[in-house]
Amino acid sequence: MIKYFTTYICIMLICATSFAQTNETWTLTKCLDYAKENNITIKQLDLSIQSSKAQTTQSWADLAPTANGSASHNWNYGLSFDNSSGILQNQQYQSSFYAVSFNWILFNGLNNYYTIMSRQQGQKAATYDFQQAINDVQLNVAQLYMQVLFAQERLEIIQQQVDAMQKQVDRSKLMFDVGTITKGDYLLTQSSLATLQVNLANGENAIASTKLALIQALNLDQLDIQIEKPDFSKVQITEFRDETSLEGIYSYAVQNTPSILSKEATVWKFKRSLAAARGNYYPSISFSATLSTAFSQLRTINPFDPNSPTIPYSNQLEQNFGQQLGFRLTVPIFNGLATRTNVKLAKIQWLSSKLDLENEQNKLRNTLQQAYIDARSAYRTYTANKINLEALEEAYNYAKDKYEVGTITSVEFNDASNNYFNAKTELLLAQYDYILKTKVLDFYQGKKLEF
Repeated sequence: MIKYFTTYICIMLICATSFAQTNETWTLTKCLDYAKENNITIKQLDLSIQSSKAQTTQSWADLAPTANGSASHNWNYGLSFDNSSGILQNQQYQSSFYAVSFNWILFNGLNNYYTIMSRQQGQKAATYDFQQAINDVQLNVAQLYMQVLFAQERLEIIQQQVDAMQKQVDRSKLMFDVGTITKGDYLLTQSSLATLQVNLANGENAIASTKLALIQALNLDQLDIQIEKPDFSKVQITEFRDETSLEGIYSYAVQNTPSILSKEATVWKFKRSLAAARGNYYPSISFSATLSTAFSQLRTINPFDPNSPTIPYSNQLEQNFGQQLGFRLTVPIFNGLATRTNVKLAKIQWLSSKLDLENEQNKLRNTLQQAYIDARSAYRTYTANKINLEALEEAYNYAKDKYEVGTITSVEFNDASNNYFNAKTELLLAQYDYILKTKVLDFYQGKKLEF
């Protein structure tokens, strides 16, 4: 009994948790923050930044000298030559060798120096790519969020239209029962109601579809999401003035948009890589040092006496201890055109990166021009739809009064009703479109996405 009761409690807790997660309300800010923390692309670019940092750190470490130690112990059989004793014998013996070596590149045409600068710029580019990914994801989430809001409000308008038509059907039923209208007029109102109910179902499907798009953009493991409608009363839809300088917006965006800054850093990265490649034309100078010692069983106190004992291990290590210091100059004369080819390829990469930067600047200008025109057009559309709605609302109220006294047919009233509710939908669409377009322009000016 206790076992079944425990199982029942666990199931109820799981259901309660799932219900709480499903009914959690998501604000726009919460959606943007969640997408920033959980988007796969953003996480991958964060790893790219860490990789770039590791490469930069390694470039600095390459300036330091290298040190390596080695130790070996050998069992020798048959005829062999012992370096420690200088004896060639056919016998079995053991030997050991120990060494520590140092190497330091003093000059290599400033290759290491320019490599550091190149990787620093690469790290900057990775950071800007990370920031650009955040901007792209947040803009996409904001657009999807607005689409959900529009779909929900559009459904409310359709529901109002269905309610109004239901009243008309009820009134037509009474009028048909008393013989005021024909059966054809009554069936026509029922047909109009059925059409609106189809539109209502399509509106519900549109909400589900836009919500699913938002859920997938957030990488949520659920099929529904409750979002909070912002207080658009604080958003003043003021006249879009052409005095707003597009050139001023572009001037700010080209200096602060991460995608542009990334391309600029990439240009410098490949320019420094070109300088590093040219450094291979120059001679290189390196310094090396080696400390070594050895032991061999063939080294005896008296090499001319076959029965002489082997020199003790510690004594041999002390006697065989050697030091070596040296400088090495390497002058490139001919290496199969490898250096020349690498320089040429590095120059091509640099020139290509400059074209990428120019292309990205043009794309930004085109995007801002389109956003600017869209915002201006959206305001004009909103203004025209607002005037149209006011006129159609008066026409709808007038037709409603005439229909109630029987001076117009249901067909005429349905036309006036459809025109009115369609105008409400168009005004709503224009309102959301204008808000989104202006927010896109604000975003490129460094302003936060909020309503």
